[in-house]
Amino acid sequence: MCTTFTLQNNESILLGQNYDFYYGHGLIVVSKRDLLKESLKEEGEKGVTWTSKYGSVTFTQFGRELPMSGMNEKGLAIAMMYHEDGQYPEEDSRPALNELQWIQYQLDQYASVQEVVHNLDNIRLEKSMYELHYMVSDASGQTAIIEFVAGKPQVIKDAPYFAVTNTSFDKSLQYADQFKESSLFKLSKRVNSLDRFTLAYRIVENKSLRYASSRIPIEEVFVVLGEVSVKPSLGSIWRWVGHKIPPTFTYWSIVFDMKNLTIQYRDYRNKAIRSIELKNFNFSKVEPVLSLQLDNQLRGGIESDFKPYTAQDNERIIRLSYKPITDIFPIEDQLELAKYPDTFK
Repeated sequence: MCTTFTLQNNESILLGQNYDFYYGHGLIVVSKRDLLKESLKEEGEKGVTWTSKYGSVTFTQFGRELPMSGMNEKGLAIAMMYHEDGQYPEEDSRPALNELQWIQYQLDQYASVQEVVHNLDNIRLEKSMYELHYMVSDASGQTAIIEFVAGKPQVIKDAPYFAVTNTSFDKSLQYADQFKESSLFKLSKRVNSLDRFTLAYRIVENKSLRYASSRIPIEEVFVVLGEVSVKPSLGSIWRWVGHKIPPTFTYWSIVFDMKNLTIQYRDYRNKAIRSIELKNFNFSKVEPVLSLQLDNQLRGGIESDFKPYTAQDNERIIRLSYKPITDIFPIEDQLELAKYPDTFK
């Protein structure tokens, strides 16, 4: 599922993301600039080679370099959501990146939404598991929604407010428009994509008007994330127990403050807010890449809790994430993926 939106004005630029999935383990990675990288690719495929220009802090569940969201040292933030209408381009002569490594590439290479959009056609997105769409926002206040529909990129930059769930933005907005005369309190609380979008968009609109000329407290972003979160229900638990269909919950709620280069988050099992200030990290290559288990029992500022990254940190989340599909992604391949970042120079 997942829900992402921005609350922004001249004083504040905040991006909120709910990560909704079957499980909540994860790894937070502090990546460095000046690392030479080669993309994951199948044998015989044309991959991408690049040197990271910027350091970043990313949240990942399927392996280092495959983030669900993150922000770099220049204040560029990106978050993904599953896209039920999505279709990536057909294979062509361009080099390809999978849908998650594409996020890391943008954070490594670009400082602004304008740069991301300008270079969008240089690399072809290739599906490894899911079609996704993305919200991209930067420290200057620029925001864009990037979607791929019928194999073509769609970039939305001029919306009055930005919110995305799992349906294309234009289709979601058309659906929400039929309820524009309804009071906020009468809107559906169902968690399907279109109703979740309608609720998120209206709350964002209301709070944007309320804070039109004053600083937006980060707490207000967490309020919105709470309102549109996917919570356990009797139905989801029954489907899990009776039909072996794992329930989807909101496991991570993350707020990126692009202007102040800070990240705050909470997770399903630990509601305490943890904060990360990017200015407290040295993104030089001379310092080691750092990581921290996302699903921890910490609270407050956690920069000092990061330790030098090891392949074992990566292996932990990879084994947990790919355990349900070991028959098609065997342990040997999982271990290779865990060691993949060790090839960077």
